Amino acid sequence: MISLMYHDVVAVGKEDSSGFLGRDAGAYKLNKEHFKLHLHEIAGQDKVRVSTVIEVLEKQVETGGPVMLTFDDGGVSAHTIIADLLEAQGWRGHFFITTGQIGTEGFLSKDQIRSLAARGHIIGAHSCTHPTRFSECSWEQQVHEWKVSVQTLSDILGKKVTTASIPGGSYSVKLAKAAALGGVRYLFTSEPKTDISMVDGCYILGRYSMKKETKPKTAAAIAAGDLTLRMRQSIYWNLKKVVKIVAWNAYMAIRKKSYETKAARF
Repeated sequence: MISLMYHDVVAVGKEDSSGFLGRDAGAYKLNKEHFKLHLHEIAGQDKVRVSTVIEVLEKQVETGGPVMLTFDDGGVSAHTIIADLLEAQGWRGHFFITTGQIGTEGFLSKDQIRSLAARGHIIGAHSCTHPTRFSECSWEQQVHEWKVSVQTLSDILGKKVTTASIPGGSYSVKLAKAAALGGVRYLFTSEPKTDISMVDGCYILGRYSMKKETKPKTAAAIAAGDLTLRMRQSIYWNLKKVVKIVAWNAYMAIRKKSYETKAARF
């Protein structure tokens, strides 16, 4: 099972109209025409059957080579652009909501979230506050982020929300355990892989990242299972993960040294 990770889809020159602001967030925002080409190329793959995690793992509906289309953050383009384009293909997506942003500028409102769910899309949690390094948060904060975000969405929809994705790409088994405790049954990470694992009754699913510069044919090839492209993204991801760990450890060491120096002055 292959999952593709998208974020926002915007009009050219309107990058700040949906989702989080800034250069980092902008790297994951596709313009509308480019995204339409992604969908066109994916639709042209005979082996691909776009489905949802509920259909495949819960209802066990046979869909051939299942591909999940997921969208992180909860930007308003989920309702104003993305859903219509998916439905034109007869598809449904997964929209993961940062609940602390609901109703704020550039993000989905409660009514828009209800509308997406009523149209058959999967609504899931993406934490409350979108921590930069979620796996480094305390156990108490991790459980709080999952429980509150899941409960907020469940209250909005009037039914239990069981899907989620991890913000920031920072996965750990502890974070998955916290998600399971928070009511999550299907947890999407940012790790580019197809195998499914389970932690405390929660399914853990990887995803392949689609960025602003990702070519439509690349997206379609990954969806169709192209091993070379999948391996390339996996290698890049794991190298980046090592760099992040080294950089984080260096930062924490400098921070600790700074505190020790300040303490020595008094």
